Amino acid sequence: MRSIETKITRVIVGKIEPDEDLINSIIDLVKKYNIKSGIVNCIGALKKITIGYFDIESKEYLTRTIEEYVELVSCIGNITFIDGNPIIHLHASIGARDYSIIGGHLIQPTIVSITGEIYILEVDKKIKRATNPQFSLSLLAI
Repeated sequence: MRSIETKITRVIVGKIEPDEDLINSIIDLVKKYNIKSGIVNCIGALKKITIGYFDIESKEYLTRTIEEYVELVSCIGNITFIDGNPIIHLHASIGARDYSIIGGHLIQPTIVSITGEIYILEVDKKIKRATNPQFSLSLLAI
């Protein structure tokens, strides 16, 4: 295991409006507030969501797009960087009308229906990602 110690420096709260993309909105917040890196927590309601499951054998994400009104029950992840560009890594659980839950890695497009409530806890260090050739994924570079 590798680790670093860091401190929370700020909390940024955002409200995403209907028809906005969740990930693009978080990237906009990162740029607007010059966020170094951080922890993301979201709840809200969506009308379109794309989720993925990483297939370790093929080294590809299997994706599914759902176009119906759902609750964003839980969404958590982080903000890191590759070559100075923010990478928003999120996992989400959504609740359907029949009260079933589905989840996975959040992928674009993910479009808000009513609202998205975002809390970003900024940390005092810029955390980067690097490609891991074993998995063909960009993982934390600690």
